[in-house]
Amino acid sequence: MQPVSTEKGKERRYTIALCKGAALLDETRTLLQYWVPGQKVDELVERVQRENALAKTTAYRTNDIVRRVFARRFLVPSDAPARRLKKIVDQRLSRKLFAEALFVYAARADALLYDFATEVFWPACWRGRSTLSTAEVLDFLAEASGDGRIPQAWSSGVQRKIARGVLSTLSDVGFLREQGGRREIASYYASDEGIAYLAYELREKGLSDLAVSEHPDWQLFGLAGSRLLARLDSLSDVCGLLAQRAGSVVRITWRYQSVEELIDALA
Repeated sequence: MQPVSTEKGKERRYTIALCKGAALLDETRTLLQYWVPGQKVDELVERVQRENALAKTTAYRTNDIVRRVFARRFLVPSDAPARRLKKIVDQRLSRKLFAEALFVYAARADALLYDFATEVFWPACWRGRSTLSTAEVLDFLAEASGDGRIPQAWSSGVQRKIARGVLSTLSDVGFLREQGGRREIASYYASDEGIAYLAYELREKGLSDLAVSEHPDWQLFGLAGSRLLARLDSLSDVCGLLAQRAGSVVRITWRYQSVEELIDALA
């Protein structure tokens, strides 16, 4: 298999970033409460450490979480993800919406997580698999090492740590559940709010209605084609979306002008 990409012309290169943290839902919520838009990362690290915001976490670990997880996922190349997630937290919207939005940003920041979710996890669901194990992640890493997505060989210890990070992230978001020492594939149904959030977020990238409906990010939730359009169309009353398709033409009617306006409406 050749290196794959969600952006044409850009090859995928995997990193060991997941060794630094999985979804970290609770830690991220806490950091968002301490983070101020425009704040420098150094200032956030200093405040979080000074006020022991991440209780019982060492200074070294706090520094890793803020710099190598939080900043990498939500502050680069802009702080828009952090601002929107903070608004979701401040407005006390559902934890499921928060987890889904966080997962999108985490996957975008980590090609390995993105590709495993879209190339392995969801196809396993469609084949009727009931469990997912470390072995599937290790097989995926072996394939990635062979086709150049992992430019330098990782030790077996690093590979196992990354495998645990991938599976833990999927579990934290709700795709997997721990049962008797196994990771069972959950019957996951993306929330209406999460689908609307991603649709408006993609629209703000300047995409056409057709490009929004065909964007690969939907595959993170196992959605595409007519199934996705049906879900979008069902959100007209709740989330201000109306999707219609005629042949190759897709038209979406948008009630709100921005992601922030959507979040306010959901609140």
